[in-house]
Amino acid sequence: MKIDPIRPEIVPTEDGSPTLRHPALGEMYHSLRGAVGESEHVFIRAGFDRIEKPHLRIFEMGFGTGLNALLTLRRAHEAGKTVEYLAVERYPVAPEVASALGYESPDNRFFDAFEAMHRAPWGEAVEVDPRFRLTKVCGSLPEIEFDAIFDVIYFDAFAPDTQPELWTEAIFRRLYEHTAPGGVLVTYSAKGTVKQALRSAGYRVERLPGALGKRHMIRAVKD
Repeated sequence: MKIDPIRPEIVPTEDGSPTLRHPALGEMYHSLRGAVGESEHVFIRAGFDRIEKPHLRIFEMGFGTGLNALLTLRRAHEAGKTVEYLAVERYPVAPEVASALGYESPDNRFFDAFEAMHRAPWGEAVEVDPRFRLTKVCGSLPEIEFDAIFDVIYFDAFAPDTQPELWTEAIFRRLYEHTAPGGVLVTYSAKGTVKQALRSAGYRVERLPGALGKRHMIRAVKD
């Protein structure tokens, strides 16, 4: 399958870490209050840190800039854990655009791994670091078949008003079936319809403080 990466516009955010604006959807990939700050709050602290296992299986809906994967790799090293990471992305970002974001400055420890994430072939499992094995799939979530059970799900699709087909009970029910007991799904959205869809799918929904001044976010737990 031929994949044509997109080249979104780079936009600064308030914490000094840049994000991207999708050229067709017009959506930001992260909060303008801070790309790194938001990702660390929502996905690392509320998701990754919640699971006390030496090896984590993580699914990300929306690989995007690769920021969540990069921060996960860093935390895996800090915590002495290993990660098996599956990401689905409908709009792959060109590797040179991801490199231009400068997420590795001033800490370049994981520069090679971040480059490897974006240059890794789609549809293949690649060890980008001894603690991190990545598989990227180019496609739409409703079309993806899963053969794994995940400890953490990073649900980082564009907003429910932009991609309503991804924030449905049917989608969350599929993810629930592939969530390990005690596993979690975390997302920046706290919209009422999202909470209801997650509950209907079987999750127990926790409303947590949002990132960088945002009132709330969601952590959904499979008890």
